[in-house]
Amino acid sequence: MELVKENVTVNQVSCKGDTQVLVDEDIIVPDVKPDILKILQLDAVSCITNKEITNGRVNVTGRVDLKILYIPDSDREKIKSIITSFDFTQNVDSKNITDDMTAIIMANVDRAEFSLINSRKLRIKVIVGLDYEVVAEKNVEIAVEAENCDNAELLKENVKLQNCIGLTETEFSVKESIEVPNGQTSINEILKVDTKISDSEYKAVTGKIVVKGEISVCVLYTDSDCCIQFMESEVPFTEIIDCDDAGDETICDIDYSISDVRYQVAEDNDGDNRIVDIDVTVTAQVKATENVAVDMICDCYEPFTKTQLLKEEVELEEVVSRPSSQNTIREMVEMGTGTPSVSGVYDVITRPYITKAQIQRGKLLAEGKIEAYILYLTDSNESPVYSLKKELPFSYMLDCESTYSDLIPEIKAEVKHTAYNLNVAGEIEIRCILSLNANIIRKRKIELVNEVVTEPLENGDKNGIVIYFVQKGDNLWEIAKRYAVPQSEILRFNNMEKSDKLEIGNRLFIPSI
Repeated sequence: MELVKENVTVNQVSCKGDTQVLVDEDIIVPDVKPDILKILQLDAVSCITNKEITNGRVNVTGRVDLKILYIPDSDREKIKSIITSFDFTQNVDSKNITDDMTAIIMANVDRAEFSLINSRKLRIKVIVGLDYEVVAEKNVEIAVEAENCDNAELLKENVKLQNCIGLTETEFSVKESIEVPNGQTSINEILKVDTKISDSEYKAVTGKIVVKGEISVCVLYTDSDCCIQFMESEVPFTEIIDCDDAGDETICDIDYSISDVRYQVAEDNDGDNRIVDIDVTVTAQVKATENVAVDMICDCYEPFTKTQLLKEEVELEEVVSRPSSQNTIREMVEMGTGTPSVSGVYDVITRPYITKAQIQRGKLLAEGKIEAYILYLTDSNESPVYSLKKELPFSYMLDCESTYSDLIPEIKAEVKHTAYNLNVAGEIEIRCILSLNANIIRKRKIELVNEVVTEPLENGDKNGIVIYFVQKGDNLWEIAKRYAVPQSEILRFNNMEKSDKLEIGNRLFIPSI
Protein backbone atom coordinates (compact mmCIF):
# COMPACT_ATOMS: atom_id res chain seq x y z
CA MET A 1 0.00 0.00 0.00
CA GLU A 2 1.43 3.36 -1.06
CA LEU A 3 0.24 6.63 0.45
CA VAL A 4 -0.64 9.71 -1.60
CA LYS A 5 0.34 12.80 0.35
CA GLU A 6 -0.56 16.48 0.20
CA ASN A 7 2.00 19.10 1.16
CA VAL A 8 0.94 21.88 3.52
CA THR A 9 3.28 24.59 4.81
CA VAL A 10 2.36 25.75 8.29
CA ASN A 11 3.69 28.52 10.50
CA GLN A 12 4.92 27.18 13.81
CA VAL A 13 5.40 29.87 16.45
CA SER A 14 8.74 29.27 18.16
CA CYS A 15 8.30 32.04 20.71
CA LYS A 16 5.92 34.93 21.19
CA GLY A 17 5.73 37.71 23.74
CA ASP A 18 6.56 41.29 24.54
CA THR A 19 9.40 43.19 26.12
CA GLN A 20 10.36 46.78 26.84
CA VAL A 21 13.44 48.88 26.27
CA LEU A 22 14.26 52.15 28.04
CA VAL A 23 15.69 55.07 26.08
CA ASP A 24 17.19 57.48 28.63
CA GLU A 25 19.03 60.39 27.02
CA ASP A 26 19.91 64.06 27.40
CA ILE A 27 18.94 66.57 24.72
CA ILE A 28 20.95 69.73 24.21
CA VAL A 29 19.17 72.64 22.56
CA PRO A 30 20.85 73.30 19.18
CA ASP A 31 22.88 76.49 18.96
CA VAL A 32 20.48 77.98 16.40
CA LYS A 33 17.50 77.54 18.77
CA PRO A 34 16.59 79.93 21.63
CA ASP A 35 16.56 78.89 25.29
CA ILE A 36 13.65 76.89 26.69
CA LEU A 37 11.23 78.72 28.96
CA LYS A 38 8.52 76.04 29.09
CA ILE A 39 8.06 72.68 27.39
CA LEU A 40 4.59 72.35 25.90
CA GLN A 41 4.61 68.90 24.38
CA LEU A 42 6.82 65.85 23.92
CA ASP A 43 5.78 63.53 21.11
CA ALA A 44 7.63 60.22 20.70
CA VAL A 45 7.20 57.55 18.03
CA SER A 46 9.28 54.44 17.46
CA CYS A 47 10.13 52.11 14.61
CA ILE A 48 12.23 49.03 13.90
CA THR A 49 15.19 49.71 11.62
CA ASN A 50 16.79 46.27 11.53
CA LYS A 51 16.40 42.75 12.89
CA GLU A 52 18.44 39.62 12.39
CA ILE A 53 18.53 36.15 13.90
CA THR A 54 21.90 34.70 14.90
CA ASN A 55 22.87 32.00 17.39
CA GLY A 56 19.41 31.56 18.85
CA ARG A 57 18.85 35.26 19.37
CA VAL A 58 16.88 37.99 17.63
CA ASN A 59 18.95 41.18 17.51
CA VAL A 60 16.63 44.16 17.20
CA THR A 61 17.67 47.70 16.28
CA GLY A 62 15.22 50.55 16.39
CA ARG A 63 14.81 54.29 16.66
CA VAL A 64 12.81 56.73 18.73
CA ASP A 65 11.87 59.96 16.95
CA LEU A 66 11.17 62.91 19.24
CA LYS A 67 9.31 66.14 18.52
CA ILE A 68 9.43 68.73 21.28
CA LEU A 69 7.37 71.91 21.27
CA TYR A 70 8.39 74.64 23.69
CA ILE A 71 7.93 78.30 24.53
CA PRO A 72 11.26 80.06 24.02
CA ASP A 73 12.79 82.55 26.42
CA SER A 74 12.44 85.22 23.77
CA ASP A 75 10.07 88.10 23.08
CA ARG A 76 10.32 87.67 19.33
CA GLU A 77 8.98 84.10 19.00
CA LYS A 78 5.96 82.37 20.54
CA ILE A 79 6.84 78.72 19.94
CA LYS A 80 9.77 76.63 18.72
CA SER A 81 10.46 72.96 18.21
CA ILE A 82 13.31 70.48 18.53
CA ILE A 83 13.35 67.41 16.29
CA THR A 84 15.79 64.65 17.20
CA SER A 85 16.08 60.86 17.40
CA PHE A 86 17.90 58.14 19.34
CA ASP A 87 18.73 54.56 18.41
CA PHE A 88 18.11 51.58 20.66
CA THR A 89 18.93 47.87 20.65
CA GLN A 90 17.26 44.90 22.27
CA ASN A 91 17.71 41.13 22.14
CA VAL A 92 15.15 38.35 22.28
CA ASP A 93 16.62 35.05 23.49
CA SER A 94 15.03 31.62 23.29
CA LYS A 95 16.43 28.11 23.03
CA ASN A 96 13.81 27.40 20.34
CA ILE A 97 15.07 30.06 17.89
CA THR A 98 17.11 28.95 14.87
CA ASP A 99 18.70 31.03 12.13
CA ASP A 100 16.20 29.97 9.44
CA MET A 101 13.21 31.45 11.28
CA THR A 102 11.46 34.77 10.66
CA ALA A 103 10.92 37.46 13.30
CA ILE A 104 7.85 39.71 13.23
CA ILE A 105 8.32 42.71 15.52
CA MET A 106 6.25 45.82 16.14
CA ALA A 107 7.37 48.79 18.24
CA ASN A 108 5.17 51.26 20.12
CA VAL A 109 5.94 53.96 22.64
CA ASP A 110 4.38 52.95 25.96
CA ARG A 111 5.41 56.05 27.89
CA ALA A 112 7.43 59.24 27.34
CA GLU A 113 8.41 61.79 29.96
CA PHE A 114 10.89 64.63 30.33
CA SER A 115 12.57 66.77 32.95
CA LEU A 116 14.00 70.21 32.22
CA ILE A 117 17.52 70.42 33.64
CA ASN A 118 18.19 73.98 32.52
CA SER A 119 17.22 76.28 29.67
CA ARG A 120 19.62 74.51 27.29
CA LYS A 121 19.24 70.91 28.40
CA LEU A 122 16.51 68.39 29.14
CA ARG A 123 16.40 64.69 29.92
CA ILE A 124 13.94 62.34 28.25
CA LYS A 125 12.90 58.85 29.25
CA VAL A 126 10.99 56.79 26.71
CA ILE A 127 9.77 53.25 27.27
CA VAL A 128 9.38 51.39 23.99
CA GLY A 129 7.22 48.26 23.95
CA LEU A 130 8.20 45.50 21.53
CA ASP A 131 5.69 42.82 20.51
CA TYR A 132 7.52 39.93 18.89
CA GLU A 133 6.71 36.63 17.23
CA VAL A 134 9.35 34.26 15.88
CA VAL A 135 7.95 31.88 13.28
CA ALA A 136 9.27 28.79 11.53
CA GLU A 137 7.87 27.51 8.26
CA LYS A 138 7.35 23.75 8.48
CA ASN A 139 6.44 21.54 5.56
CA VAL A 140 3.95 18.85 6.59
CA GLU A 141 3.10 15.86 4.39
CA ILE A 142 -0.44 14.65 5.05
CA ALA A 143 -1.62 11.28 3.75
CA VAL A 144 -4.92 11.68 1.90
CA GLU A 145 -5.28 8.55 -0.27
CA ALA A 146 -3.84 5.06 -0.77
CA GLU A 147 -2.81 3.49 -4.06
CA ASN A 148 -1.67 0.07 -5.27
CA CYS A 149 -4.25 -1.48 -2.96
CA ASP A 150 -7.77 -1.97 -4.26
CA ASN A 151 -9.36 -2.94 -0.95
CA ALA A 152 -7.65 -0.54 1.48
CA GLU A 153 -9.77 0.51 4.44
CA LEU A 154 -9.26 4.20 5.24
CA LEU A 155 -10.41 6.22 8.23
CA LYS A 156 -10.31 9.93 7.48
CA GLU A 157 -10.75 13.15 9.42
CA ASN A 158 -11.33 16.57 7.94
CA VAL A 159 -8.88 19.12 9.35
CA LYS A 160 -8.80 22.85 8.59
CA LEU A 161 -5.33 24.36 8.46
CA GLN A 162 -3.63 27.60 7.49
CA ASN A 163 -1.36 26.96 4.54
CA CYS A 164 1.48 29.48 4.67
CA ILE A 165 1.79 31.33 1.37
CA GLY A 166 4.62 33.60 2.49
CA LEU A 167 6.14 35.81 5.15
CA THR A 168 7.57 38.96 3.68
CA GLU A 169 8.56 42.48 4.63
CA THR A 170 8.78 45.33 2.16
CA GLU A 171 9.54 49.03 2.23
CA PHE A 172 8.10 51.60 -0.12
CA SER A 173 8.15 55.36 -0.44
CA VAL A 174 5.12 57.65 -0.66
CA LYS A 175 5.80 61.15 -1.97
CA GLU A 176 3.47 64.11 -2.20
CA SER A 177 3.51 67.89 -2.44
CA ILE A 178 1.07 69.50 0.00
CA GLU A 179 -0.04 73.07 -0.57
CA VAL A 180 -1.19 75.54 2.08
CA PRO A 181 -4.96 76.06 1.68
CA ASN A 182 -6.25 79.36 0.35
CA GLY A 183 -6.89 81.84 3.11
CA GLN A 184 -4.02 80.62 5.29
CA THR A 185 -0.73 82.45 5.70
CA SER A 186 2.50 81.15 4.19
CA ILE A 187 5.07 79.03 6.00
CA ASN A 188 7.90 80.61 7.93
CA GLU A 189 9.03 77.54 9.91
CA ILE A 190 7.69 74.00 10.22
CA LEU A 191 7.33 72.99 13.85
CA LYS A 192 6.52 69.35 13.24
CA VAL A 193 4.90 66.92 10.83
CA ASP A 194 2.69 64.09 12.11
CA THR A 195 1.82 61.08 9.95
CA LYS A 196 -0.34 58.00 10.39
CA ILE A 197 -1.74 55.27 8.15
CA SER A 198 -5.50 54.92 7.79
CA ASP A 199 -8.14 53.26 5.60
CA SER A 200 -5.82 50.40 4.66
CA GLU A 201 -7.01 47.47 2.56
CA TYR A 202 -5.57 44.77 0.32
CA LYS A 203 -6.47 42.57 -2.62
CA ALA A 204 -4.69 39.33 -3.44
CA VAL A 205 -4.34 38.35 -7.09
CA THR A 206 -2.25 35.76 -8.86
CA GLY A 207 1.33 36.15 -7.64
CA LYS A 208 0.71 39.62 -6.18
CA ILE A 209 -0.74 41.40 -3.17
CA VAL A 210 -2.04 44.91 -3.85
CA VAL A 211 -2.10 47.11 -0.76
CA LYS A 212 -3.90 50.44 -0.58
CA GLY A 213 -4.44 53.08 2.03
CA GLU A 214 -3.95 56.69 3.01
CA ILE A 215 -1.33 58.53 4.97
CA SER A 216 -2.88 61.27 7.08
CA VAL A 217 -0.44 64.18 7.23
CA CYS A 218 -0.71 67.08 9.65
CA VAL A 219 1.76 69.96 9.37
CA LEU A 220 2.12 72.39 12.26
CA TYR A 221 3.96 75.59 11.34
CA THR A 222 4.43 79.26 12.14
CA ASP A 223 3.96 82.13 9.72
CA SER A 224 6.01 85.30 9.39
CA ASP A 225 4.15 86.85 12.36
CA CYS A 226 5.05 83.80 14.52
CA CYS A 227 1.39 82.77 14.63
CA ILE A 228 0.70 79.04 14.80
CA GLN A 229 -1.01 77.48 11.79
CA PHE A 230 -1.71 73.93 10.66
CA MET A 231 -2.81 72.10 7.55
CA GLU A 232 -3.98 68.56 6.89
CA SER A 233 -3.88 66.28 3.90
CA GLU A 234 -4.74 62.67 3.01
CA VAL A 235 -2.09 61.12 0.78
CA PRO A 236 -3.25 57.92 -0.97
CA PHE A 237 -0.86 55.08 -1.73
CA THR A 238 -0.96 51.85 -3.72
CA GLU A 239 1.84 49.30 -3.68
CA ILE A 240 2.16 45.90 -5.36
CA ILE A 241 3.99 43.26 -3.32
CA ASP A 242 5.29 40.11 -5.00
CA CYS A 243 4.02 36.86 -3.48
CA ASP A 244 4.51 33.91 -5.82
CA ASP A 245 1.81 31.61 -4.45
CA ALA A 246 -0.84 34.26 -3.79
CA GLY A 247 -4.29 33.93 -5.31
CA ASP A 248 -7.86 35.10 -4.95
CA GLU A 249 -8.37 33.10 -1.74
CA THR A 250 -5.24 34.39 -0.01
CA ILE A 251 -5.75 35.93 3.43
CA CYS A 252 -3.27 38.60 4.52
CA ASP A 253 -2.37 39.92 7.94
CA ILE A 254 -0.49 43.18 7.32
CA ASP A 255 1.23 45.32 9.94
CA TYR A 256 2.22 48.81 8.77
CA SER A 257 4.74 51.14 10.34
CA ILE A 258 6.21 54.47 9.26
CA SER A 259 9.98 54.22 9.45
CA ASP A 260 10.98 57.63 8.12
CA VAL A 261 9.46 61.02 7.27
CA ARG A 262 11.36 63.63 5.29
CA TYR A 263 10.06 67.03 4.25
CA GLN A 264 11.12 70.41 2.98
CA VAL A 265 9.43 73.72 2.24
CA ALA A 266 9.15 74.79 -1.40
CA GLU A 267 7.95 77.94 -3.14
CA ASP A 268 4.81 78.15 -5.24
CA ASN A 269 4.58 79.93 -8.60
CA ASP A 270 4.41 83.28 -6.81
CA GLY A 271 7.61 82.62 -4.87
CA ASP A 272 5.83 82.15 -1.53
CA ASN A 273 6.59 79.29 0.88
CA ARG A 274 3.28 77.50 0.50
CA ILE A 275 4.32 73.96 -0.48
CA VAL A 276 5.65 71.11 1.65
CA ASP A 277 7.31 68.26 -0.25
CA ILE A 278 6.98 65.15 1.88
CA ASP A 279 8.55 61.70 1.50
CA VAL A 280 7.24 58.96 3.82
CA THR A 281 8.88 55.53 4.07
CA VAL A 282 6.37 52.80 4.94
CA THR A 283 7.26 49.29 6.11
CA ALA A 284 4.70 46.52 5.55
CA GLN A 285 5.06 43.16 7.27
CA VAL A 286 2.88 40.66 5.42
CA LYS A 287 1.78 37.23 6.60
CA ALA A 288 -0.06 35.55 3.73
CA THR A 289 -2.04 32.35 4.29
CA GLU A 290 -4.91 30.40 2.81
CA ASN A 291 -7.48 28.16 4.46
CA VAL A 292 -7.18 24.53 3.41
CA ALA A 293 -9.44 21.66 4.38
CA VAL A 294 -7.70 18.28 4.15
CA ASP A 295 -9.34 14.86 4.45
CA MET A 296 -6.47 13.31 6.37
CA ILE A 297 -5.95 9.57 6.78
CA CYS A 298 -5.75 9.04 10.52
CA ASP A 299 -5.90 5.22 10.40
CA CYS A 300 -5.87 2.52 7.74
CA TYR A 301 -5.33 -1.16 7.12
CA GLU A 302 -5.34 -3.69 4.32
CA PRO A 303 -7.83 -6.50 4.92
CA PHE A 304 -6.51 -10.06 5.30
CA THR A 305 -2.99 -8.80 6.09
CA LYS A 306 -1.03 -7.78 9.15
CA THR A 307 -0.82 -3.98 8.90
CA GLN A 308 1.66 -1.77 10.74
CA LEU A 309 1.52 2.04 10.62
CA LEU A 310 4.55 4.27 11.02
CA LYS A 311 3.34 7.55 12.54
CA GLU A 312 4.74 10.93 13.52
CA GLU A 313 3.13 13.20 16.10
CA VAL A 314 3.05 16.90 15.24
CA GLU A 315 1.32 19.87 16.83
CA LEU A 316 -0.70 21.88 14.34
CA GLU A 317 -2.97 24.87 14.60
CA GLU A 318 -6.41 24.38 13.15
CA VAL A 319 -8.26 27.58 12.24
CA VAL A 320 -11.81 26.91 13.37
CA SER A 321 -13.23 30.30 12.31
CA ARG A 322 -12.26 33.87 11.44
CA PRO A 323 -14.83 36.22 13.00
CA SER A 324 -14.62 39.93 12.26
CA SER A 325 -16.60 43.11 12.81
CA GLN A 326 -16.42 46.81 12.07
CA ASN A 327 -17.98 49.31 14.44
CA THR A 328 -18.23 53.08 14.80
CA ILE A 329 -17.36 54.53 18.20
CA ARG A 330 -18.42 58.07 19.10
CA GLU A 331 -17.32 60.06 22.12
CA MET A 332 -17.90 63.66 23.17
CA VAL A 333 -14.89 65.18 24.95
CA GLU A 334 -15.49 68.08 27.28
CA MET A 335 -12.72 70.37 28.42
CA GLY A 336 -12.15 69.93 32.15
CA THR A 337 -11.62 72.66 34.72
CA GLY A 338 -8.22 74.27 34.28
CA THR A 339 -7.86 72.98 30.74
CA PRO A 340 -7.23 75.64 28.07
CA SER A 341 -10.17 76.17 25.73
CA VAL A 342 -9.92 74.94 22.14
CA SER A 343 -9.41 77.32 19.25
CA GLY A 344 -8.67 74.57 16.73
CA VAL A 345 -7.94 70.83 16.72
CA TYR A 346 -4.96 69.98 14.57
CA ASP A 347 -4.70 66.21 15.13
CA VAL A 348 -6.19 63.24 16.96
CA ILE A 349 -3.95 60.20 17.39
CA THR A 350 -5.74 56.93 18.23
CA ARG A 351 -4.28 53.64 19.45
CA PRO A 352 -6.47 50.58 20.12
CA TYR A 353 -5.72 48.01 22.81
CA ILE A 354 -7.38 44.65 23.51
CA THR A 355 -7.66 44.08 27.26
CA LYS A 356 -9.77 40.92 27.22
CA ALA A 357 -10.48 38.22 24.65
CA GLN A 358 -12.57 35.32 25.90
CA ILE A 359 -14.74 32.67 24.30
CA GLN A 360 -18.14 32.28 25.91
CA ARG A 361 -20.77 29.84 24.60
CA GLY A 362 -19.75 30.02 20.98
CA LYS A 363 -19.12 33.77 21.08
CA LEU A 364 -15.89 35.75 21.32
CA LEU A 365 -16.00 38.57 23.84
CA ALA A 366 -13.59 41.34 22.80
CA GLU A 367 -13.05 44.14 25.28
CA GLY A 368 -10.58 46.97 25.08
CA LYS A 369 -10.05 50.66 24.74
CA ILE A 370 -8.97 53.27 22.25
CA GLU A 371 -6.53 55.80 23.62
CA ALA A 372 -7.17 59.11 21.86
CA TYR A 373 -4.56 61.85 22.10
CA ILE A 374 -6.17 65.15 21.12
CA LEU A 375 -3.73 67.81 19.97
CA TYR A 376 -5.17 71.30 19.72
CA LEU A 377 -4.43 75.01 19.60
CA THR A 378 -5.50 77.47 22.29
CA ASP A 379 -5.74 81.24 22.66
CA SER A 380 -3.41 81.13 25.67
CA ASN A 381 0.03 82.68 25.35
CA GLU A 382 1.28 80.42 28.15
CA SER A 383 0.11 77.23 26.40
CA PRO A 384 -0.54 77.95 22.72
CA VAL A 385 -0.68 74.20 22.02
CA TYR A 386 -2.14 71.59 24.32
CA SER A 387 -2.73 67.85 24.36
CA LEU A 388 -5.46 65.86 26.05
CA LYS A 389 -5.81 62.10 26.51
CA LYS A 390 -9.19 60.38 26.40
CA GLU A 391 -9.98 56.67 26.69
CA LEU A 392 -12.82 55.23 24.61
CA PRO A 393 -13.84 51.79 25.99
CA PHE A 394 -15.45 49.16 23.78
CA SER A 395 -16.96 45.70 24.18
CA TYR A 396 -18.25 43.50 21.34
CA MET A 397 -19.38 39.90 20.84
CA LEU A 398 -18.28 38.06 17.69
CA ASP A 399 -19.63 34.73 16.44
CA CYS A 400 -17.11 31.88 16.70
CA GLU A 401 -19.07 29.17 14.87
CA SER A 402 -17.59 26.47 17.12
CA THR A 403 -18.27 24.80 20.45
CA TYR A 404 -14.85 23.25 21.13
CA SER A 405 -13.64 23.83 24.68
CA ASP A 406 -9.92 24.15 23.88
CA LEU A 407 -10.04 27.19 21.60
CA ILE A 408 -7.52 30.03 21.63
CA PRO A 409 -8.60 33.46 20.32
CA GLU A 410 -6.08 35.65 18.50
CA ILE A 411 -7.56 39.09 17.88
CA LYS A 412 -6.26 42.24 16.25
CA ALA A 413 -7.80 45.68 16.70
CA GLU A 414 -7.21 48.45 14.18
CA VAL A 415 -8.61 51.96 13.94
CA LYS A 416 -9.38 52.27 10.23
CA HIS A 417 -10.41 55.91 10.32
CA THR A 418 -10.61 58.77 12.82
CA ALA A 419 -12.65 61.95 12.42
CA TYR A 420 -13.31 64.81 14.81
CA ASN A 421 -15.46 67.90 15.03
CA LEU A 422 -15.34 70.99 17.27
CA ASN A 423 -18.79 72.31 18.19
CA VAL A 424 -19.81 75.80 19.30
CA ALA A 425 -19.63 74.79 22.98
CA GLY A 426 -15.93 74.03 22.63
CA GLU A 427 -16.51 70.27 22.89
CA ILE A 428 -14.75 67.81 20.60
CA GLU A 429 -16.65 64.91 19.07
CA ILE A 430 -14.43 61.96 18.12
CA ARG A 431 -15.59 59.27 15.68
CA CYS A 432 -13.52 56.13 15.17
CA ILE A 433 -14.11 53.18 12.87
CA LEU A 434 -12.78 50.18 14.79
CA SER A 435 -12.02 46.97 12.92
CA LEU A 436 -11.74 43.69 14.84
CA ASN A 437 -10.32 40.60 13.12
CA ALA A 438 -9.82 37.34 14.98
CA ASN A 439 -8.51 33.85 14.36
CA ILE A 440 -10.06 31.16 16.53
CA ILE A 441 -7.30 28.59 16.89
CA ARG A 442 -7.45 25.01 18.06
CA LYS A 443 -4.03 23.58 18.84
CA ARG A 444 -4.00 19.86 18.19
CA LYS A 445 -1.50 17.06 18.41
CA ILE A 446 -2.07 15.00 15.30
CA GLU A 447 -0.55 11.66 14.38
CA LEU A 448 0.48 11.74 10.73
CA VAL A 449 0.55 8.39 8.94
CA ASN A 450 3.93 8.41 7.19
CA GLU A 451 4.16 4.81 5.97
CA VAL A 452 2.13 1.59 5.88
CA VAL A 453 3.86 -1.80 6.16
CA THR A 454 1.85 -4.95 5.39
CA GLU A 455 2.70 -8.64 5.49
CA PRO A 456 0.66 -11.79 4.93
CA LEU A 457 -1.11 -13.34 7.87
CA GLU A 458 0.46 -16.51 9.20
CA ASN A 459 -1.66 -19.58 9.75
CA GLY A 460 -1.72 -18.94 13.50
CA ASP A 461 -3.23 -15.51 12.92
CA LYS A 462 -6.11 -16.80 10.82
CA ASN A 463 -9.49 -17.34 12.40
CA GLY A 464 -12.61 -19.21 11.54
CA ILE A 465 -15.86 -17.41 11.96
CA VAL A 466 -15.82 -15.39 15.21
CA ILE A 467 -18.77 -14.55 17.44
CA TYR A 468 -18.02 -11.20 19.08
CA PHE A 469 -20.00 -9.40 21.79
CA VAL A 470 -19.88 -5.61 21.63
CA GLN A 471 -18.17 -4.00 24.59
CA LYS A 472 -18.20 -0.46 25.94
CA GLY A 473 -16.30 1.93 23.68
CA ASP A 474 -16.32 -0.36 20.64
CA ASN A 475 -16.95 0.91 17.14
CA LEU A 476 -17.17 -0.82 13.80
CA TRP A 477 -13.81 0.47 12.58
CA GLU A 478 -11.82 -0.86 15.53
CA ILE A 479 -13.51 -4.25 15.43
CA ALA A 480 -12.93 -4.64 11.69
CA LYS A 481 -9.29 -3.59 11.95
CA ARG A 482 -8.66 -5.94 14.89
CA TYR A 483 -9.80 -8.93 12.85
CA ALA A 484 -8.36 -7.58 9.55
CA VAL A 485 -11.64 -7.83 7.64
CA PRO A 486 -13.49 -5.19 5.61
CA GLN A 487 -16.17 -3.26 7.44
CA SER A 488 -18.59 -4.06 4.62
CA GLU A 489 -18.22 -7.79 5.31
CA ILE A 490 -19.18 -7.40 8.96
CA LEU A 491 -22.20 -5.37 7.92
CA ARG A 492 -23.21 -7.95 5.30
CA PHE A 493 -22.85 -10.92 7.63
CA ASN A 494 -24.96 -9.22 10.29
CA ASN A 495 -27.60 -7.63 8.01
CA MET A 496 -26.63 -4.16 9.26
CA GLU A 497 -26.41 -0.67 7.79
CA LYS A 498 -23.37 1.52 8.41
CA SER A 499 -25.61 3.99 10.23
CA ASP A 500 -26.76 1.34 12.72
CA LYS A 501 -25.59 1.92 16.28
CA LEU A 502 -23.62 -0.77 18.10
CA GLU A 503 -25.20 -1.56 21.45
CA ILE A 504 -23.21 -3.03 24.33
CA GLY A 505 -23.76 -6.80 24.43
CA ASN A 506 -24.84 -7.08 20.81
CA ARG A 507 -23.63 -10.25 19.09
CA LEU A 508 -21.63 -9.83 15.88
CA PHE A 509 -20.55 -12.51 13.45
CA ILE A 510 -17.04 -11.80 12.15
CA PRO A 511 -16.36 -13.59 8.85
CA SER A 512 -13.37 -15.91 8.62
CA ILE A 513 -10.05 -14.87 7.14
